[in-house]
Amino acid sequence: MWRFDGYPGRYLDVCLSSGSLKEVQLDKQTLLSNMGGKGLATHLLTTRDTTDDEAYDLLHPITGDADPSMHPSTPLLLMTGPFQGSKVGSSGRAVVCTRSPLTNIFIDTYIGGDFGHDLRLAGWDGLFIHGRSDSMVRLEIEDMQVSLQDAESLRGMTTWQCEKAIDADDVFSIGPAGESLVRIASPITAGRRAAGRGGTGASFGAKNLKAISVTNTGTARVADDTQYLGAVKKQRQKMGENRRVGDPFYRFGTSRGPIYAAQMARMPTINYTSATGAIFQNGQKVKQLDTLKLSGEYWHQSMPEAKQSGCCRPCPIACEASHRPSKGKPLHIPRTERPEYETLAMLGSNLGIDSSLDVMDGNDACNQFGVDTISSGALISLVCELAQRGWFPEGWAEGEINGIPAFISLEGELIAWEFGNPKLPPLALERLANPSGMFTILAGGAVACSRWVEQETGHRATRLTAHCKGLDLPAWDPRGKRGNAMAYMTCNVGANHMRAGYKNPTGIPNSSALDLIPELIHSQNESVIRDSMILCAFASGATPDDVLVNAFNGITGDNASIEDLHFRANKQWDAARQWNVEHWLKIGVDARQQDLLSYRLRRDALPDGPAAGMVSFVDDADESACLSEYYNLRGWAHSS
Repeated sequence: MWRFDGYPGRYLDVCLSSGSLKEVQLDKQTLLSNMGGKGLATHLLTTRDTTDDEAYDLLHPITGDADPSMHPSTPLLLMTGPFQGSKVGSSGRAVVCTRSPLTNIFIDTYIGGDFGHDLRLAGWDGLFIHGRSDSMVRLEIEDMQVSLQDAESLRGMTTWQCEKAIDADDVFSIGPAGESLVRIASPITAGRRAAGRGGTGASFGAKNLKAISVTNTGTARVADDTQYLGAVKKQRQKMGENRRVGDPFYRFGTSRGPIYAAQMARMPTINYTSATGAIFQNGQKVKQLDTLKLSGEYWHQSMPEAKQSGCCRPCPIACEASHRPSKGKPLHIPRTERPEYETLAMLGSNLGIDSSLDVMDGNDACNQFGVDTISSGALISLVCELAQRGWFPEGWAEGEINGIPAFISLEGELIAWEFGNPKLPPLALERLANPSGMFTILAGGAVACSRWVEQETGHRATRLTAHCKGLDLPAWDPRGKRGNAMAYMTCNVGANHMRAGYKNPTGIPNSSALDLIPELIHSQNESVIRDSMILCAFASGATPDDVLVNAFNGITGDNASIEDLHFRANKQWDAARQWNVEHWLKIGVDARQQDLLSYRLRRDALPDGPAAGMVSFVDDADESACLSEYYNLRGWAHSS
């Protein structure tokens, strides 16, 4: 057993082209000024970017745009923060940071489970991976002993099979979707913990990196036990109090979302054509989905044997649940997980499906094949709407069922591209993981697919997508909440629901969000601090500023105030923005235009519910004024 003080003070530089594995030291000031996690990843990505100039000569196979994300020289980072390896609750996290294969801009995406703790306890602040191996490999980490191992025998395995095949404390791997460079692929750990957004599984695949495994015997030594343990105690007491008073989040996690999201006109329904669970055809309501059946409450009623199950280490919230029948499951994953809200909405109501039990099949497929549930729902719903409108390109369909275009599953069954078909998600994702035929276009994700269809058919397919900066919208419709659109538009990764929020209800967007801009910026900086520590967002309420600061200072020996941390976070937010702007300048696009939401969210008003008639802003002038005010307060040029 060995110990480190606050930070291990090193990252592992992995050159897959040469097979070189090199320890790189990090000085204490660099670590403290960037905090760790997202902050450190942003600093390293923007200041030590290994991307070659010729990376911009690589072209996207579907859109024809510059595609530097898939070039071997583009770095892939996996970082931990000061809370990993500690007793701080809800800190079972790690961040993956790179140039997104889906959007070609900055992406930071997070995994839960034990991997982050174990990587840090093995002695590493993180990994900096670049180059491309000639054959499939995996990175094996056993404390300070690191090696690249042949992984050709793992090629084609699902993430579940891969985890079972590798003997280690933790495994972080891609499934066949990542190997096939599907742009919505996600690396997975613990069978169900995904680095979901931005297609980073394709980053692994482009480097011929199948998996990273970690085994550790280390322990963290903190700078000030009294300060650190006092913060941990205060946080645990608050979490215990929340559980005792019956906070439903501690039982149902995010799966309660379908109950109130539909009531507030926030729940994507039939590819964002409504937000209340109502289904419309030709302007007339034809069906109302029972969104209660998508909730965690219904899931537990249907599965009375289900219990709260394992959680990210160490987490008193334990927001997940499972039931235990093991038929058809790998032995090491003998349970069926209750899906999270984003999955319940994007693979449920967004596809016209209103049973959480049906959504589980799609969720399992995403976890096995290694794809993002949010972007999977966006992609499948787009194709269903194309089929519904009769906009399929010639030769795309592999058959028809009652006039509806269909594809052939790997089992030989004809499956219709039809909303409300519970068989569709898992079988479509199985085909997507090893794409052929129309699935080679779908492998680019919804936005690239819509552009290709529009070019091939002349139909305005790009108007059917819901995204910002190419990142598919999460399951919260901005047309139902004032200020939500600005949170999506100004986020450096594109549309993301975890980078900002408002403390009080803001109403519907029938009045300007100008007054909310200062709070938005403050909230974004708070998210950088949280994601640099790294602390799960679900613990924010039990971890007020004083607790977070004392935990950070007690672990690292810093003497920072919350104002100091906000200053550091602001610099990191600006650095990621500037990195994006430099990319947009290289490809000749205007940054301000990139910040706008897609057509559907700006022009197609919601048809019913409390936000009926709403789009994301009062009008275009309001949208422009809000964006300009944000740029002013951030100190950014209006064209950047």
